[in-house]
Amino acid sequence: MDLSAQRQEVAKGLLALESSIARLVDALSHGSVSAQVETATTDRSATRRACEAYSTIDYKMDDDVNESPVCLGVLGVNADTLKRAHAVNAAKLKFKALCTPLQGIRIRIPVKGQMSPTKAIPLIRVILRNIQRSDLNILAAYRKIPILAAPPATVTYTRANTRAVYRKSVEEIATMLSNLESPAAIADSETLAKLDRRITHLALVKDRYPNIRANVLYARLDPRGRGRVQIAAELPLMYGTGRHHQPPEVRFPLETEDPNEPPRTRESKLGAEPFLRSLPVYRYR
Repeated sequence: MDLSAQRQEVAKGLLALESSIARLVDALSHGSVSAQVETATTDRSATRRACEAYSTIDYKMDDDVNESPVCLGVLGVNADTLKRAHAVNAAKLKFKALCTPLQGIRIRIPVKGQMSPTKAIPLIRVILRNIQRSDLNILAAYRKIPILAAPPATVTYTRANTRAVYRKSVEEIATMLSNLESPAAIADSETLAKLDRRITHLALVKDRYPNIRANVLYARLDPRGRGRVQIAAELPLMYGTGRHHQPPEVRFPLETEDPNEPPRTRESKLGAEPFLRSLPVYRYR
C-alpha cells in the first residue's frame, strides 16, 4: 500500500497543530493572564502549568496508553490570546478529520517474538511510525481547549466515574471481530450472524474512567442566552477578560470522597450481561 500521500497530509496537519500551539504558548508566556490552576500558588506558576497542559500531545515514558494529561484551572486572557486558542481548536478539528478515517482502517505488520507473525493495527499508527511520531498521543492531540463564551462568576469542578459506551452498527462489530484471531471471536461472529436483522446497532462498552466536569455559572448570559453550562474540563478553561474583569470563584474537587455519601445509580439502557465473549458488546434494552 502506497502511503506517501497520507504521510504528507498527516505530517502537514500535525505541523500546523504544533505551530498553532506554540503561538498560543508564546502569547500566554508573555502576555497578561489571570490564572487559577489546581495546586499552583502564583499566576506565573499557574500559567506555566497551563502551557504545559496545552502543549503536551506526546506520550511520556510512564504514561498509560489512551490517557491524556489532566490539568484543572481557569485562565482569563486578552482578545489576541483568545483568538490564538480558537486557532488551536481549529487545527485540532482539521487534524482529527484527517486522522479519523485512517483510525478505522487496520493493516497487518510483522511482529517479532510473537506466536502470530503479524498484528493488525490502525493505519494512522503505521503512518505516525513512518514519520517518526509514534509517541503522539492522539487523544491529547484531538482534545480541544474549553473556551467559555462569557466570563464566569463561579467554576465548580466535580469528579465522576464514567462508563464509555459507543453505539456501533452490527457491520462495524463484525469488522472488529474479523480482526481478532481467537476461538471466541469466531464463535462471536457466528452469534452475530444469527442476530435478528431488525437489530441494527449494539453497544461497545469500555472500562469506567474518571471524568472531570466543570459546572460554570456565567457572570452574564452568553451569546446563546445561557446563564450556566457543564463541560468536560481535563484542560484549563479559558475566557476573554474584557474591560471590567473580575476573577471567578473556582472550587476544585476534593481529593477524597465522603464515605458516608451513598453512590448515585441510574437505570442502564444496556442488557445486564455481555452479548459477545471476545468484545465488551451489549444489546440495548
